[in-house]
Amino acid sequence: MKKIITKVAVAAILTFGVNPLYAGPGHDHSHGSSKTKISEAKAKEIAIRAVKNYTLDGKLDKSWESVSIETIKQQTYQSVPEWVVTFKNQKEPNPKQQNLYVFVNQYGEMTGANFTGE
Repeated sequence: MKKIITKVAVAAILTFGVNPLYAGPGHDHSHGSSKTKISEAKAKEIAIRAVKNYTLDGKLDKSWESVSIETIKQQTYQSVPEWVVTFKNQKEPNPKQQNLYVFVNQYGEMTGANFTGE
């Protein structure tokens, strides 16, 4: 019986005693309101780095390394603005995979990449 009480007490201390550690000063819990929105130039930089990483990781053919940005625009996805950076690789044999779309949210976090733009 004493072991059960000890285990319950330890579990309660771990559950309720650790949580306040995460709520101390210096933590931002506003989820975006204090983040800085990025410029078009910064979105381009992030997208170029992403394409380079995809080629280094083997997810994209090496021919993508030298491809430059074709277009960049802002669009709204689920009520949130994001940058869409488009790369075109004429050397890609599959016409459905010649355009690569890289999505970067307004705070500089890459949210995805695909060949459809959707």
